[in-house]
Amino acid sequence: MANFFRPRSYAMKVDPTLKYAWINIPKNGSSFIQKTLDDNAWNNVPEDLISSIAESPSVKKIVVLRDPVERWISGFAQCMSDTGSLKILDLLDNDMFIKTIRMNPVYDDHTEYQHRFIGNAQNLEYIYMQKTRPNEFFRLFATWIRHTGGVANFDKWDEPINPASNNANKLAINNKLSVQFNKDKVLKELHKRDYELFEKYDRFTN
Repeated sequence: MANFFRPRSYAMKVDPTLKYAWINIPKNGSSFIQKTLDDNAWNNVPEDLISSIAESPSVKKIVVLRDPVERWISGFAQCMSDTGSLKILDLLDNDMFIKTIRMNPVYDDHTEYQHRFIGNAQNLEYIYMQKTRPNEFFRLFATWIRHTGGVANFDKWDEPINPASNNANKLAINNKLSVQFNKDKVLKELHKRDYELFEKYDRFTN
């Protein structure tokens, strides 16, 4: 099995000086980040160059990480709400379906493990994205953009990015998933390698 996974859109972007790169992990503010980087003239990296840039120690990488189970709940709700059906709510009361999820919780790039997107990346820092403290993400990401020579003026924003409340179906699924899985020991163990990322890489805190 390959040690990395690439999202369908803008898997990696580099700044105009080729000194900095962003690795995209879906459900971690990626649409907002992509728009911000586009505004700062960052470029998409061709698929055949992504691995070499990720593993290059001379290019400084940034990635946004979330609590793995919190992200999975958000990603699963996104995946299932995209079908436009609330039948998933009935399935979440089915013990066999819950057992199936615990066997393999990955369904798409929204639910893929975070470490699969990072792969063997070198010279990497992460910004921690907390659902309860959105302003901290905006402040740190704005600081990092300016650190790369770019422009960012959203330091004081405090609205969550794409909250589940924007979509009634997603919110209903998200709420039920939170009750079912928020403290699920099996799911946390399945995400063990994702939790280890917080110790493996340096956290950007400026």
